[in-house]
Parts: sequence; C-alpha cells; structure tokens
Amino acid sequence: MTFSLIYHDVAPHGDEDRYGFPGPGAARYKLSPAKFEAHLDAIAATNVDVGLAADHPAAALTFDDGGVSALWIAETLERRGWRGHYFITTGRIGTPGFVGVGEIRELVRRGHAVGSHSHSHPTYMGALSRDEIAREWRRSRDTLGEIIGAAPATAAVPGGYVSPAVIEEAAHAGYHVLMTSHPRARATRHEGIEVHGRFTIWASTSPARAAAYARGNHLARASLWLAWEAKSASKRLSPTMYELVRQRWARRQTAMSRKSG
Repeated sequence: MTFSLIYHDVAPHGDEDRYGFPGPGAARYKLSPAKFEAHLDAIAATNVDVGLAADHPAAALTFDDGGVSALWIAETLERRGWRGHYFITTGRIGTPGFVGVGEIRELVRRGHAVGSHSHSHPTYMGALSRDEIAREWRRSRDTLGEIIGAAPATAAVPGGYVSPAVIEEAAHAGYHVLMTSHPRARATRHEGIEVHGRFTIWASTSPARAAAYARGNHLARASLWLAWEAKSASKRLSPTMYELVRQRWARRQTAMSRKSG
C-alpha cells in the first residue's frame, strides 16, 4: 500500500503567480522553497521508502500542473535519492509559468515519471460531456507521447472532480493508472484501470503533517478524509455550492499559511 502525496509548485512568498497557475486559488497549494525542504526532511526522518508509485514504495511524491519549479524540485528530490511523478497540463507546455518540452524530457532522462493532468485543466472535468472528457485525456496523452517517445500510462484528475465518465474515458484513452485527490491509499479497479487516491498538501500543511501522511498515520489521514468528504458532498449537490465551499476552504488555507509563514 502506497501513500501518495499531492504537491504543486514551489514558489517564493509573494511570487507565486510566476510558478504554475496564477491567482489565490492556486497559491494555496504552493510551498516556499524552505518549507518544501522542511517537508522533505520530515519525511526522510520517518525512514519510509520514497519512490515512484509504479514501484509500490511506502510513499510517493506527486506534483500536479507542470509548473516551472519542476526541475528545481527534481534536483531537491535527487539529493535524497528520490524521484517524483509529474502530472503535466499539456495545453500549458511552454507558456509563462510552465515547463517546456526540453524540461519535460530532462525530467524523464533523470529518472522521474511524467503523466497527464489533462490538456486544458478544466475546473469541473466530471461535468464535461463524454466527448469532451475523451478529448482531454487523448490529446494530453498524444502530446506527451510525442515529447517523451512513449505514451504515458498514468494520469491525474485536475481539480479533484472525478466521475465514472472521467475514469472510463481515461481507461479508453489507454491509461493504466488514474490518480485522484481522494485521500485513501488502497487502489481500486474500474473499467480495467487502477484508481489511486492521494493526500493533498497545502501551503499551510506542516512538515510534521506531511510526514504523518507519508508514513500512513491514521489520525492524519482521517482528518483529511473528513474534509474531502465535506467538499465531495457539495460537489454532488451542485457545482455552485462546491465552488462556495472551495472558496471558503481556500481563504482558510491562505490565512493558515500566512500564520505559519
């Protein structure tokens, strides 16, 4: 059983908009370089095996969006003998704040894994039509295949908005593994594809909490699961209600991050 953590970009305080997606909603996921290194130190202190999810380690570190801090993150992981899994929003490749083709190839050359994070990063992927979902997955997979020489087997759902159609169309597009933001460690199988949960890291997440996720601490996982279930309930009721809950959660995380920073 692997405990996978979701990171996004690493960015200096006050300069978050230059790394990955801009805006306060995205900034709530971005750690400063010093805090990110503190996270890695805390995880290393647990002595858990950290590696790529495909190798079934105790813990895996994943990075969503494909922002320009990817290579710096890679170097930081490599100093500890670790590798990460990067999920790329292919429609953003080479645009301000995001990695280019050369950087994606460099990640693979250095032993990191690259997967799809959709093409356009729709806010509510599960609310799209089946044709739209299929295009998101296929276009992203084809684009990455051209860049790295082999179509990726793994994808991560953007925005955490999962539906049966999102899973099924990922399988039809040729992916073998789908990562979600559902905070659970056990994988399930749907339509021939493995669906894995992950534990979201916020800018406000302490190094100790990140280490607790990595080692599978039950209480830490349970608290995140309860928060996730509350947001999921609002998604099921209506996207509008979900957006209100998400904005409130974002404000809370931003305030906590400022206090901890």
